[in-house]
Amino acid sequence: MEVWKYQYENNALYRNYCELLHFGPDTIRQVDEIPYLPIAMFRQHDVKTGHWESQKVFRSSGTTGSIQSKHAIRNLDWYHDIAQRCFTGAFGALEQFTWIGLLPSYLERSDSSLVEMVHYFMSVSKHHENIFFPKIDDQIIHVLERLSQQKVQTMLIGVSFALLDLFDRKDVPVWDELLLIETGGMKGRGQEITRDELYIQLRKYNKNVRIASEYGMTELLSQAYMDNEHFVPGPTMRVLVRDISDPLRLIGPRQRGIINIIDLANIDTCAFIATDDVGIVYPDGSFDVLGRVDNSDLRGCNLMYV
Repeated sequence: MEVWKYQYENNALYRNYCELLHFGPDTIRQVDEIPYLPIAMFRQHDVKTGHWESQKVFRSSGTTGSIQSKHAIRNLDWYHDIAQRCFTGAFGALEQFTWIGLLPSYLERSDSSLVEMVHYFMSVSKHHENIFFPKIDDQIIHVLERLSQQKVQTMLIGVSFALLDLFDRKDVPVWDELLLIETGGMKGRGQEITRDELYIQLRKYNKNVRIASEYGMTELLSQAYMDNEHFVPGPTMRVLVRDISDPLRLIGPRQRGIINIIDLANIDTCAFIATDDVGIVYPDGSFDVLGRVDNSDLRGCNLMYV
């Protein structure tokens, strides 16, 4: 509630949105009454709470001619700290892993929040085998083979389409200390498939490969991870679900609706985001992502992979 009051008072865009809905300090008494800013506002406006200079601006990937979402970052160290907290809460210390990024290189997409996050994870890990791969070739196979022979704890993180391309080969080494982290769907790169179907395809030649998923986006500084049955939000993140036919009404656990997110890490922009993702929240706070609202713009990190 303190964050909401702070952003209402210091974010003109968000305050105007609340006032158009006739919400204000006199009507908002509890968290469940807080309005959520439509995520499209990050495409159409500079979303800032207060007046400050951006250290960096993250931009979403998109097709040619599309309008990208942008998220101004006041302090990159803050983003790094939040990302590290979210990851270590799910998997443990960054330093124990070698990182293989099946993503466009950092230099090619320096405004990608995902690439920035993985680049930072590599800098903390400091393993000499840490490397980005922008495409599938024999080099990534050779690196994975060396790590496999040495039984190195390895995180292979990549966009889903790229991981599918990689694991469509029969020569990809898999060992107990390897974990895949997929970061998104098939947006713009072919027919959409469910996460279960994605996992099945990734295990076509390697049934025992361990797979996890990351849920994040340009407009959020926090992430959620799924290593078992459902996504678990990071410590600064809470997920709720709104009624598909009434965007101002939150619905209860185990009901299908559209995802709203409270991200307290977004203290300098907007912490209350109405996404375009369809999902279900469970009583323990974990959640599933089932897809996207029809007619939502194509977006997501898979458009970065060529």
